Amino acid sequence: MRARWLSLVAMVLTLTPISLAQQWFSVQTDHLISYSDGNDRGAREAALRSERLISVFEQIFHRKGTWFSTPLRVMATQAPAPGKEPRTILARTPVGNFVTADVSQADSWALAAKSIAVLTLEDNYPRAQPWFDSGIASYIAGVKFKGDQMELGALPPGIVLPHAGEWVPLIKLLETNQLSQIPAAQLEAFEAESWALVRWMIDNGRLAQAGAYLNAVQSRGEAPERAVIEAFSLSSGDLDREVRESAGKLTTKNMAAPRIEGALFKSQKMARADAHVLTANLSLFGPLGDQTLQELVGFMRENQENAAVHRSLGWAFLLRHDLDNSVEHIRRALALDDSDPSMHYLYARWVNEGDENTIRVGSAEVRMGTELHEALKRDPNYAAALELLGLARLSGDSVKPALASLQRASELRPRSDRYYLNLARAYEVAGNADSARALMLYARAGDDPAVSAEAAEMLSTIGKEKKRQQQWEAMGLHPDKPDPNAKHSKYENLKEAIEEDEKAEAKSKSPEALQDKRKIEFLKGRIVSVQCGSEPGATLSVNAGGHTWQMHVADRNTVVLIGAEHFDCGWHNAAVSINYKRSGNLRGELISLEAN
Repeated sequence: MRARWLSLVAMVLTLTPISLAQQWFSVQTDHLISYSDGNDRGAREAALRSERLISVFEQIFHRKGTWFSTPLRVMATQAPAPGKEPRTILARTPVGNFVTADVSQADSWALAAKSIAVLTLEDNYPRAQPWFDSGIASYIAGVKFKGDQMELGALPPGIVLPHAGEWVPLIKLLETNQLSQIPAAQLEAFEAESWALVRWMIDNGRLAQAGAYLNAVQSRGEAPERAVIEAFSLSSGDLDREVRESAGKLTTKNMAAPRIEGALFKSQKMARADAHVLTANLSLFGPLGDQTLQELVGFMRENQENAAVHRSLGWAFLLRHDLDNSVEHIRRALALDDSDPSMHYLYARWVNEGDENTIRVGSAEVRMGTELHEALKRDPNYAAALELLGLARLSGDSVKPALASLQRASELRPRSDRYYLNLARAYEVAGNADSARALMLYARAGDDPAVSAEAAEMLSTIGKEKKRQQQWEAMGLHPDKPDPNAKHSKYENLKEAIEEDEKAEAKSKSPEALQDKRKIEFLKGRIVSVQCGSEPGATLSVNAGGHTWQMHVADRNTVVLIGAEHFDCGWHNAAVSINYKRSGNLRGELISLEAN
């Protein structure tokens, strides 16, 4: 097997191969949600295996906890049709990272284990060279569990150690910073030797020294040969010899396996609509995204009360910079179920004109803060929400709170050069030039060309206030000093800001200005209360699906009523069906009312 884990990121699973004919089940654990079709056995097994692998990672790196900045989803599918290859894949999407495996194939589970190890490493360990990531992933995937015991250090499935004449000197591995630098003919040897090197480090208690080596070559720019001597007190030749001798022995170590109470996992049956959206997400954000988007829009029209489909469409349209369609689905998803932190975050991004890295609006913390805090209330480790909140705070010169948010975001996403660069900006504003410069150097050495270029420009201007000011203004992160004579924004929170924007939008679409093209929607519920003033207008509070809607009535004397002789300001607990046009989150303009 030729370095198969290296190609996992590039693989894409289309919507059609996964069958929706059978019942789907889900199991939620501390770190992930697993799914299976047919019965819940696969979901339980996937959850148990995944949690065990994550616990092994914690033991290896002596961590008390791990997290995933992008949700982890593990899908255990039934055996493929005759003649088809087992499906194992890592699909990275905004709504989650999906690892799919065929539960009937042992080899498929080994590949899935590598993907889970890679994702765990990426969210819980700083940027590393390819040999380190490959070796750790292979080592964790090779752990064998038997009852309450586990075997460490065994040769993982698919790994074949090269013969003496084919062994590539380890210094070549250590000099490699990009997978593209590895000749195709050496990929198999690269993966095997990376595993052998990591295995030697773990067996000899040298993993911490690997961190010192990586810091030397990635942060300080040391030559690999010198960094090896500095970190391991060995020459690269001596290190090569010791690793080869260790690989030739292939001794394993048995110890107690992490204790995971799999028997306590509770499975749930999934609605077919939710299962359909789940599988659609695998292709919605890939090469077949436009095709899947059209299919999902059609599916949504038949399943308008399904929050999952609105969430996916909210993401898909926002990433296509279609803000109008995106916010429609974000609001609908929140109206149906506001428990998902990503929709509160996405609402804040919509306010910020869709951007996640540059502040595009004034009074950013005021206008976005409420929704970002709602997202963080539901998930305190939501890195993207923390990052955007930090940038919003920094744009308003709230430097200390900004630093706290940006520091935490960088901890949760330790491989994001963009996050480190934004943190450097905050340190520079705070007057800590040394910390800012160190982070800029680190970001400049990363894999993202755009971030590297920005970091280089920042390094060239650090301490040069005038040129620096121009960069801050371009980023929306360093506004001019406030004018004491200027009027303050009347918006105190996002809700008021959005309502004001929506009023202005509604006015611009009035019959006098433009025909109102908003679609008419339907709602069924019970009237909680009615507010009538001296004017002919009124406001209905309507409970529907566990949410209370505010329906504005332009003129209660002329509103269309069905099954009721007149509009009653004393209505209470009355069952009604309503046609309306949406004017905001849980807000609408009443078109007609039918008393049930």
